[in-house]
Amino acid sequence: MRLALTILSSLAVSAILISIVASMRRLLIVRQLSFVLLVAAVAAGLRVFTLFTPGKYETFDHVLSWVLLFLGSITVIRLAGLLYFDLHLPHRGVRLPNLLPMVTVGAAYFVAAIVTFKLSFPATPLSGLVTGSAITSLVIGLALQPILGNIFAGVVIGLEKPFRINDWIKFGDIEGRVVSISWRTTHLRTRDSDNLIVPNAKLADDRVLNYYYPHPMHLERIVIGAHYKTPPYRVRQALLAAAAGVPGALEKPTPDVYVLAFAESAINYELRVWIEDIAQRPRIASDIRGRVWEEFARRGIVIPFPIRTLELAPRAQRSKDAAMRATAARLFVAIGPEAGDDLAIGAARVLVGRTRTCDLSLSDSQASKEHIAIELQPEGFVLTDLETSNGTKVNGEKVTRAVLQHMDRIFIGDTVLVFEADGRD
Repeated sequence: MRLALTILSSLAVSAILISIVASMRRLLIVRQLSFVLLVAAVAAGLRVFTLFTPGKYETFDHVLSWVLLFLGSITVIRLAGLLYFDLHLPHRGVRLPNLLPMVTVGAAYFVAAIVTFKLSFPATPLSGLVTGSAITSLVIGLALQPILGNIFAGVVIGLEKPFRINDWIKFGDIEGRVVSISWRTTHLRTRDSDNLIVPNAKLADDRVLNYYYPHPMHLERIVIGAHYKTPPYRVRQALLAAAAGVPGALEKPTPDVYVLAFAESAINYELRVWIEDIAQRPRIASDIRGRVWEEFARRGIVIPFPIRTLELAPRAQRSKDAAMRATAARLFVAIGPEAGDDLAIGAARVLVGRTRTCDLSLSDSQASKEHIAIELQPEGFVLTDLETSNGTKVNGEKVTRAVLQHMDRIFIGDTVLVFEADGRD
């Protein structure tokens, strides 16, 4: 009869404690500790059973005492971790890697287990336990060396933070967005929307390129060749016009163009554009290349095939077509508010200035209403300064009259014009 009452009392205590835990699960702290509290409820019921049967289950009684003491300790540790890592530090604006709180709490659990075991079993020496644990740890460590290496690499990644969630990284030939960092692995989402799982040890040993640190901007380089007959300043204007307004391409820092090399069949140019997201790189580069083709076609710039020129005889001094071209030229605005505009020049006299009646109208404040005139004379195309207040320079020298040569640069205030004697052909 007494044994039955003892069992019923033990079950009643466990049931009451379990019901209390279940009724309080709507609280965040209780949800975080629900498993520990349920185990503690069962252990408390068993402890009640040993209290009513003194002396019969002495070893079991000590074990239950240790379990309850250990569960109480880890409950306090868990509550302290929640208060410090989840409430205090975020309130102060400090965000730690997810692995660091887990490692800290885990180490505290281990210390609590040793301390509570010694308190529950004071007569049991810990030297044998420590020695046995060391041997066991050595065997397990050798067997689990790759896994442990990944775990420690994950701790290092969490502490150093070489990359964070949503960063776009590259190591080796692999690129992807970081979607999660666990104890053993890091998960990347590739451009093909595939989930790539990478061991942390591999990331720790390899060189990692983080495209999002210290900022997500990325410099995209697009190389394209243009025909030798097209002046570089025309190609530059065309490439900058092609890069303007492409979705995902930034206006600041501004795009730029470099002349890379004089290759066998073309002059190679590099268009440098800053983009806002490396994940959109293929689409942005494709849009820019498409616009470059359209802009080149609109301006008559040729992207040449690889060619070789074989001359079998000396060329004539001047062909009929060359003589015709000698009576035609163009003015191209290389620098200034009207950059990219051009004007065809023939036998008729042309005017350049600020008024709209001029053949080439400039908005430069240093330009006069009618600044220069260009006309064809027996010695060639002659530039005349129309008695302007700020003057005119040709190739950096101030002039009042000058016979223009192919590729001469004309300076009117902050505007630079280029004289092309052979036209656009």
